[in-house]
Amino acid sequence: MQVIGLCRFSYVGLGGYKIMHDSLEERRAFLYSPKRLEERFRLFETICLPSVIGQMDQGFQLYVVVGECFPEIYLERLLALTEGLPNVAVSMQPPGQHRRQMIRVLNAAREDPSEPCLQFRIDDDDAMAVNFIERLKQAARNLEPVWQSYPLTTIDFNKGYIYSAGPNGLSIAPDREAYAALSLGVVVPGGSDRTIMHQGHHNLWKETPTLTFPDGDMYMRGHNGFNDSRSKGRGKKVSLSPVTPEEVDHLKRTFNVDNAAVARAFSSPDLPPLPVKGE
Repeated sequence: MQVIGLCRFSYVGLGGYKIMHDSLEERRAFLYSPKRLEERFRLFETICLPSVIGQMDQGFQLYVVVGECFPEIYLERLLALTEGLPNVAVSMQPPGQHRRQMIRVLNAAREDPSEPCLQFRIDDDDAMAVNFIERLKQAARNLEPVWQSYPLTTIDFNKGYIYSAGPNGLSIAPDREAYAALSLGVVVPGGSDRTIMHQGHHNLWKETPTLTFPDGDMYMRGHNGFNDSRSKGRGKKVSLSPVTPEEVDHLKRTFNVDNAAVARAFSSPDLPPLPVKGE
């Protein structure tokens, strides 16, 4: 069964963010702020990408979606990070309605729409457990009698961590949340054009059959300077603690996230502002 993942990386479009902007130009200025992009890249390099590379089952394709206007210096950096990964591709998309554009990316990625597929989504600062793809596939096999009768079926993993990253490495707090975007997948049967982006992730239980697994640490969700979910006081309050040596080992085994690499990345000075073309 084909497995397709979606990672939105500062895509400039209409909708898709809790932080509101009056125009695409205002949104572009916010998303492409050098300070913001530098933080996103450091999280992508040390948190998200290692969890993708560390998957025990590499039988999936991940599409990292950026806007066609993504700054060239950062596009080159993103392409350099992913060029050696055969199952990771950068997808450049024009500005448009966010959900519709993501749906197009997912449906265009299907090799044979008459066959079923699995889909998942992850943000550029998220990590998934290294057995996520493996467990997702096994759950889909077990649920075959169910998903054959529905246009979409949800598989949810509700246990993990919230984290922040800084010069001293990671601080974490245990977390449980049903239908979090980064720790679920959907089964799309052959002939259905539904996708994981047709509904908001917290509403999937209203529209689809679901199965939730409460065991195993399956996700790391960022709680950093530019998190969309923390805008204007949104999001639950969390109390994070610096990782212990035992937790450092656990995060490495479970997510392929190296605490020392995180500390090194966030100890580096910020990059200077992007040069203006023609200067």
